[in-house]
Amino acid sequence: MDIPANIRRRRQGHSLSLEALAARAGVSRAMLSAIERGSKNPTVKLLCNIAAALDCTVSDLLGEATPAALAPISLVRAGDRQRLIDPQSGIERHLLAPAFVARGLEVIWYTIPPHTESDVFPPHPPGTAEHLTLVTGTLVCRLGAQAIALAPGDSLSFQADVPHAFANPGTEPCAYFLLIDSRRA
Repeated sequence: MDIPANIRRRRQGHSLSLEALAARAGVSRAMLSAIERGSKNPTVKLLCNIAAALDCTVSDLLGEATPAALAPISLVRAGDRQRLIDPQSGIERHLLAPAFVARGLEVIWYTIPPHTESDVFPPHPPGTAEHLTLVTGTLVCRLGAQAIALAPGDSLSFQADVPHAFANPGTEPCAYFLLIDSRRA
């Protein structure tokens, strides 16, 4: 996983200066430069902002393999998954099905430590939908001004074109599957 090189390559591919990408992503030029040099690790929210500014997914920036054609069988062993751990919150993100990213689908496993809340994720482009199923723990989903509490086994689907955040108010880690569908109908 070479996030710094992937960001730099995509930025240069869009003919964007550090200043231009920083402005689009809502981050300082100094922070973006430090991320591209590998001297700072971005938070999950910041990586989402950078991905949106580069018109790609977080999985694209992580450098996950995205084959154009779906193989008859695609096996990703737990130990082989690339994971992103937010340096501030400890929230973990694992891409479970890299073969689907090229099709506009991300299947992700998230783990949130107890008493931890994600940063607010910016709205996705119109038409992007998310679906999540809580496996363990408790989870509160903040969708715009609305807060929805989930218990293990509960599922929630929503249009992700609003600011959204996820919080674990419980005393145990929570884990959930998240599907992001950014295919354009």
